[in-house]
Amino acid sequence: QSQGFQNQYEFTKAQGSYTATGMDVLVRKQFKDINTWLSYSYLDAEYNFTELPERVFPSNYDITHTLTFGLTYQNDHLRLAAGWNWRTGKPTTQPDEATPVVNNTVNFQASNSDRFQDYMRVDLSALYAFTPGSGTKAQIGFSVWNLLNRENTVSRFYRPNGLGEANAFSQNSLGITPNAVFRLSF
Repeated sequence: QSQGFQNQYEFTKAQGSYTATGMDVLVRKQFKDINTWLSYSYLDAEYNFTELPERVFPSNYDITHTLTFGLTYQNDHLRLAAGWNWRTGKPTTQPDEATPVVNNTVNFQASNSDRFQDYMRVDLSALYAFTPGSGTKAQIGFSVWNLLNRENTVSRFYRPNGLGEANAFSQNSLGITPNAVFRLSF
């Protein structure tokens, strides 16, 4: 019950195991004031529940491919950064198309047999450091998270609506999110 199921096993108590196989690769290069990195992760994760009708199926955290790119520029006073994050969508379980609700209960397809749309996010930030007076240091900056305002679904659950249909309720990551900072040290 603690594996984050939002399908037919949401309230089921069962013991099982999981296997995860993967790899991570990181490439980093420094060019004077510029630092870049590119990382790739591969993951194959699946559950094994002998007590459930479906014994083996993809883990809720089976994000097969993840790719991240980062770039920073830094001099004595200014730091600029940009990042790009992409990953395959998380596994999800859809209601059965022909009979989405049976006996006022959502009738699901095979566990984690579908995936959300791929996740993608671009972030930017800038930080400027200066000295407004003797013995005083200051920093001012801003950042924008999810600059492209991409709608990334991270979770979805279903509930019967009483009309033989299953209503979907999705949780998305934050849209474009600006932040500002001012720090004064004396």
